[in-house]
Amino acid sequence: MGSKSKKDKQKHEPGPTPGMVTKLFDRVRVIKQQHPELSRKIDGLEAEIRDRLMNIKDTIDDFPNMERELITVLVINGVHRMCDEILIDDTKDDA
Repeated sequence: MGSKSKKDKQKHEPGPTPGMVTKLFDRVRVIKQQHPELSRKIDGLEAEIRDRLMNIKDTIDDFPNMERELITVLVINGVHRMCDEILIDDTKDDA
């Protein structure tokens, strides 16, 4: 018999299973219940971020139509990069 192709040799990740999302939401709910003060603080900060983003959107809306889409994409990219650097990269440093 011939050798297996690279595709066959790769490990296959199991796909989503029934109830998987529900289990994740339940786990998040339990974590939040175990740390209510931190959860409330995060919720408040998320609301503040939303307000700031709405201010940014209002400012972007003042740009001419031809430039608005590009500026919007650049702002989204910048926010995404900041989130990645702050929330994800810092956790790698802690490990």
